[in-house]
Amino acid sequence: QEGNQGDEFPELYKWFYKVYELLLSKYTIYFSKTLFLDNNKRRQSSPRALKSTTAALVDHRTKLIEFYKKSKAASVSLILNISSMERPFQGHGCKLPSEQAYRFTTKTPDSLSSSYSSYDRDVTERHGYKDKFEVIFHHGREETLDETVKSDVVYIFSDVVHKNSKPYLYDHSKNRTYFLSLFDVNVFLAVLYNTRKAEKDGEVVKFLEEFRNSMNVSKV
Repeated sequence: QEGNQGDEFPELYKWFYKVYELLLSKYTIYFSKTLFLDNNKRRQSSPRALKSTTAALVDHRTKLIEFYKKSKAASVSLILNISSMERPFQGHGCKLPSEQAYRFTTKTPDSLSSSYSSYDRDVTERHGYKDKFEVIFHHGREETLDETVKSDVVYIFSDVVHKNSKPYLYDHSKNRTYFLSLFDVNVFLAVLYNTRKAEKDGEVVKFLEEFRNSMNVSKV
């Protein structure tokens, strides 16, 4: 009826549109490295510029950064497991799936499970194993995730996946605490603290649960 804008669209359409917005919010953080690059100057543009184009979406990037500051974390990172991808990982952004582009990429790594079953914790194996993972978002005191830290993180991830271990570890020798949140098939969140944090730390646990639910699109 005229003037009744609330019933302008069918309920199913509105539900699908809500799912669409949630998925768009999710993949905006996955591709943040590319979205924050200026196409002309190939440099990072301001967060305000991106925010103006995603105003209606859930801003996962800002949420992660605010949590990082509030909880005094050393870093927060989203990490992609590239070992199970059908095509070799070609970097951030959209790539043309042409045969020529595919021919000149590196060979796909062995599967995660086959690599894990035969690994030991010497330096050579650790270096090769961490190369099966790509950091797709990082915010911390350093611009990139330290390679040693990345190596530790992916081994904790493997213990969680293959040994049903807890997604938490406190390293006494380094006085470092790791929290992991697995919310997607090949993507997980790693939060690092350069101090001891309890496994049941209320602030951290609450955020990880809320972030996981949001990224799972579990509440529509």
